[in-house]
Amino acid sequence: MSALQDEVLRMLERQLKEWSLAAQNYEALNQVMTHEVSLGDTTVRVQFNPARSVLTAAKVDKESIRLRPCFLCPDHLPSEQLRLSFQNRYLILCNPYAIFHKHLTIPACEHAPQRIQTRLADMLELSRLLPDFTLFYNGPRCGASAPDHAHFQAASWGDMPIDRETDTHTRLLLERKDASLYALHLGSRNGFVIRSSSIPEAVGLFDSLCSWLPVPAEGEEPMMNLFAHADESGWRLTVLVRRCHRPWQYTAAEPGRFLSSPGAADLGGVFITVRESDFRRADATMIDDIYQQVCFRAEELERQIAEKIGK
Repeated sequence: MSALQDEVLRMLERQLKEWSLAAQNYEALNQVMTHEVSLGDTTVRVQFNPARSVLTAAKVDKESIRLRPCFLCPDHLPSEQLRLSFQNRYLILCNPYAIFHKHLTIPACEHAPQRIQTRLADMLELSRLLPDFTLFYNGPRCGASAPDHAHFQAASWGDMPIDRETDTHTRLLLERKDASLYALHLGSRNGFVIRSSSIPEAVGLFDSLCSWLPVPAEGEEPMMNLFAHADESGWRLTVLVRRCHRPWQYTAAEPGRFLSSPGAADLGGVFITVRESDFRRADATMIDDIYQQVCFRAEELERQIAEKIGK
């Protein structure tokens, strides 16, 4: 175990003893209702987690963000929230609105927009220092409740089904020195996997991939959720590509409304519901429909990059 990971685990243990909000929400995880659905040969675990409603229902339009204090800036963090430093550029925090039993939020120290390309090397280096965790990233319109403040999150490796599914649902597309690109087919969730033994090579291939993917507006990054994990063989970076932020059901009138704002955890196979009525309705048909709305079909993605890689 790395020294930093050991510190993180001790910090989480302290927070559950000393911070009542975190203790209450983590204890509630032991009682949350869950059920599993099968989508083809993949599994999705549906979780009823009402504590997450503050984030699922967060207003992320520019005016709402402008009017609220940034809850990830150091000056606005709760006094009870312990802080570990990474590279003197990030804070490692216990996420008080947990989806997982070990759930971290890792914001940048400075207030800067949620953009990944200049920070991917940091994310990969941190994954090396936290080998028992999967780091994940929500793009600014892909589940991030704070699109105005750069941050990652982390959960214990294996807590999301996608951690294991990327071993069996990939097809090699491109090989470079110390880095390979694979197509990832998870039914209605699709994207790419980069495997590399070198952070610079992984970042270079990711930059190429970003240049091949569609962007929602000029100057923005492709819509995506990322998952990073490191082991003795190197790094695995999973990129799920998005077509939109939320499904139509999010803003539908009752009783048709379904309050789902999918982020990395949801696409990683832990589908969060914050209302019991939605939990009861979250069957394979509903979840697959939401995935199809927010993600691209596999053939669309591969067609978009086929010319670029000559296949």
